[in-house]
Amino acid sequence: MNSMSLRTILAPVAGAVMYLLVGPWPMAAGGTPVIEQLGARAVAVSGTEDAGRVGIYIERWSTDEELESVGVPLMRGDVEKALEAMRQRRGRVGVVLMPGVQGRGARTRTRTPKNLLFAREFSTPEGRRVVVASDERLGLGESQLDARKEVYEFNVVGIRFGPDGTGIGKVATAPDVVYDPATRSLQVKEYAAKPARLVAVKPDTF
Repeated sequence: MNSMSLRTILAPVAGAVMYLLVGPWPMAAGGTPVIEQLGARAVAVSGTEDAGRVGIYIERWSTDEELESVGVPLMRGDVEKALEAMRQRRGRVGVVLMPGVQGRGARTRTRTPKNLLFAREFSTPEGRRVVVASDERLGLGESQLDARKEVYEFNVVGIRFGPDGTGIGKVATAPDVVYDPATRSLQVKEYAAKPARLVAVKPDTF
């Protein structure tokens, strides 16, 4: 086979790979459909600057049993047990696509995927809330190079939606996460006082 023929065969394959990385995420690995798709803008940690577009794709909601297996250890201050509980369940529940790095080549411009291992939605008198968690630092609003680093820690993003359906997301590590067994929810402690890391969060078709 000559080099021209090989390039002809490989070109559509490479295109398909790039589409999966930077384009829509309508199906998860293994053909699992996405049941919730949110678009948002990240806010820079250093100020109020726009830090790029973020996509959140939920493949399934975590069960009550999964919630308890994560929440109860957090109540006791046992972060390692909470992380272990998330990792032992049925794999990821979704993906966050972080902004790519500009000016450093095509590979770094590709949006960075971070797996979510927990996701819940619940309603309050103030509106709908979505909470997602990972065993990896999500780095929302950090420099695009720092956000790509693999740093393993318990991270939660709490998103609160207003009456117009647009939400704000805030990030917390384990010490700032509260488990409420009465409402069956994980919540970001002192939510109002924390800086926004995601704004203009709303359902998206990407």
